Amino acid sequence: MEKFEFFLDNNVFITNNFDINSLHDFVEMANEKDLGFNLMSHSFPYPYTEEDALFFIDQEREMGGEIFSLDLYIYFNGRIAGVIGLKDIDYLNNRAHIGYWIGKKYRNRGIATSAVGLVSNVAKTYFGMHTLYTKVLVNNIPSINVLLKNRFEISGIEKDAFFFKNIYYSAYIFNKILY
Repeated sequence: MEKFEFFLDNNVFITNNFDINSLHDFVEMANEKDLGFNLMSHSFPYPYTEEDALFFIDQEREMGGEIFSLDLYIYFNGRIAGVIGLKDIDYLNNRAHIGYWIGKKYRNRGIATSAVGLVSNVAKTYFGMHTLYTKVLVNNIPSINVLLKNRFEISGIEKDAFFFKNIYYSAYIFNKILY
């Protein structure tokens, strides 16, 4: 896969080339009890191990020369701070799902906002995407704010979208038209 590297103004470096020296920090950051809940994922493990990290890092992301998934690692001041990516890249309909997470100690620094802006631009200019979409739990105010700051719009609400610990949670559906 082609190498992607971006430097942002706020000491943020984003790349799809994982620095294996960051593995311990990555595992420590991902080992957050509520991360799977906030990502609306039953498959995000807790506790998070080095084996989990290596499985994620080594996933196939292209088939037949066509990229269907792009995961970018976010570094802040040289330390791994989070992940952002495009999934389900649909070249026929020119749309993709955007997802991201930032480690607890790196939140509230504008990192996610900058990263979402950058990846929105990458989706448009490199992949030719017309639309980005995602879902966010209605009580995940920080993530909602990141998307609104990047001009994503709430296009609907999915009631009872996520079932976790015997409770149903609703989610906002966000879209952004890129051009």
